[in-house]
Amino acid sequence: MNNRRRLAVLLFLFCWTRLLWAQEKFEIRYQAGEKFKITEKYDLAKHAGKQYLGYVSGEVRGVCEISAGGAASAGGLPVYAGTFYLLEEIRRGAKPVAKRIDETVSVSFSIKPNGEYVVDKNGPYPALRGFPAFPAEPVAVGETWRAYGARVVDPKRDGKFTRVKILAEYTYQGKGDLNGTPCDVIRARYAMRYKRGDDPAGDDRISGISGTHDVTIYFDAARSRPAFMRDRTEEDYAYSDGANESYKGFILTWFDMVVSLEKTKIVRNIKKELEDSGIKDVIVEERPEGVALTVNNIHFLPDQAIVRPDERGRLAELAAALTKIPKRTILVRGHTARWGSVETQVSLSVERAKAIVDYLAAQGIDAGRFIYEGKGATQPVADNGTEEGRMKNRRVEIIILED
Repeated sequence: MNNRRRLAVLLFLFCWTRLLWAQEKFEIRYQAGEKFKITEKYDLAKHAGKQYLGYVSGEVRGVCEISAGGAASAGGLPVYAGTFYLLEEIRRGAKPVAKRIDETVSVSFSIKPNGEYVVDKNGPYPALRGFPAFPAEPVAVGETWRAYGARVVDPKRDGKFTRVKILAEYTYQGKGDLNGTPCDVIRARYAMRYKRGDDPAGDDRISGISGTHDVTIYFDAARSRPAFMRDRTEEDYAYSDGANESYKGFILTWFDMVVSLEKTKIVRNIKKELEDSGIKDVIVEERPEGVALTVNNIHFLPDQAIVRPDERGRLAELAAALTKIPKRTILVRGHTARWGSVETQVSLSVERAKAIVDYLAAQGIDAGRFIYEGKGATQPVADNGTEEGRMKNRRVEIIILED
């Protein structure tokens, strides 16, 4: 064999070996008992027709726990059950602030190893179904594949959701790095094409949707799950009344594992601190979502969201206890007794929850750690027909979330 032929053979073997090395098999795997969090943040320029309305930002957070099986289980797949919080829309550039919860949604679903979703309820979350999706066989750098999925949208943010089918094309781009973690990098593109009636349960105000998504996916092969997605998007919505809206910008999605709270230890420590300080009418307990502090008989000025001066000592002690549990999200939930209209009850409970958040943040807790909501009189713990019962129903829950 002459040198030129030998060199050609060696080059072929080298290239073939490199190709084999570059092949990767992608498969999503979670373990029963694990908790993980999906955080989606968007930052979009909004237009109504040709009028620029500015940038808007928003966030959806979901925490799910994996069990071995259940109603959503398909073929023995684990079930992901948990809660998604849709947080209020804010203007871009604002400093970290407490965010009001627009909606809380319980979810239950399964994910097949290739990324396909099996959803127990026809709800809005997760917003992306079957995306990202992966082929059954290993792929090499530069290789492409396609897969169907769906994206759930609610452009009016009023709870009327529409499911848009998508066909995504993926390209494996090779190895990369995400904040020091080795990842496989995949690029995906899909178009939004929808006309009224494609989703029989969708928002009938929408006459058409068009747009594009260009997504970079970072896949953590060591853990067999996506780690981060960066979506550059443009979407246009046409409505039956002739109006048009468009959005252009970025959607960022993080997939993080949740480190468990030491709930029993935290409950014990907080109870001792409150007892040592002489603080009463606070129930501290473990809950599935974290550790809850229920502040009973909270004193506000009548029919207002102004905390009375005699409550400040109790709230200051609660703030001191919360500062010893860093980083976790703190959910503040307001409740009222039944009086007046339902709208008045809910509005007052939201305002009172925000008043508690403002006071706790003033004690040195980062305001960006707080989310809050008001339940009005929808979750009573006592009889609203007695003054004693109404006092118990006027309460605030402060929940250290396991997120």
